[in-house]
Amino acid sequence: MKSQPGPDFSRVLLIGGLVVLSLLLLLRVYPPMAFMAFFIGSTVGFFLLGSKITSWAGLQRYFTSQPPYAKDEFSRRVADRLADCRKREERFRDEGERILHSIATLRDDLARNPAADPAEITRAEQVIKEMEAEFSLRHAKASFFADCSQRLRELLDRHRLVESIAARRRELRELRQNNFDDEAAVEETRFSIEQDSIELETIVELSNSAITTDKTSQTEDLRDRLERLRGTLGKNGSQETEAS
Repeated sequence: MKSQPGPDFSRVLLIGGLVVLSLLLLLRVYPPMAFMAFFIGSTVGFFLLGSKITSWAGLQRYFTSQPPYAKDEFSRRVADRLADCRKREERFRDEGERILHSIATLRDDLARNPAADPAEITRAEQVIKEMEAEFSLRHAKASFFADCSQRLRELLDRHRLVESIAARRRELRELRQNNFDDEAAVEETRFSIEQDSIELETIVELSNSAITTDKTSQTEDLRDRLERLRGTLGKNGSQETEAS
């Protein structure tokens, strides 16, 4: 069967050029006729080439962007094929069981007629032989679709594993991105605790000194240290307020 030849682009360009020249000529001679001819030509061109243009655009969309449901489509297609294989396997196994039942029935009937005509016995044995061949065929078909089901199950499980690994990798990237923020928060908390501990130790030390102080010089020195501590606490409080 010969393939259909593609469009002759040189002929198309030639016809297009003649149409354009004709429209320009009509536009100078009789403009309403030119507009009418343009409208008719556009309509005819759309009906002749519209399907090709839309099919080409569809192919472009197919190759440039992958549908967002492509992964789910793969899983659905494999699952549908797996269901079909299971259905065929069950059908052939059911047919095989019916054939075995028919063979057993025919053998029982043959056993109950020992005085049957030899020709009938021969025909019965021939039918049994042919039915056994049909059973072997059904058994082979059922085994084939059972193997196909097993392969498809493995393929589907493998695809789900790949998807799960990809999802866990995305989750891992998000967790690692959050690690930087968490590390900064931990460092800030550690620094605040150290500063609070130093200030608390200083306050305890000054309190103990205030309790045991009994000289004027020591009292003046303690007062100076308390004033410096107040200034330090005021600066830290203003810095924390500005940061918040």
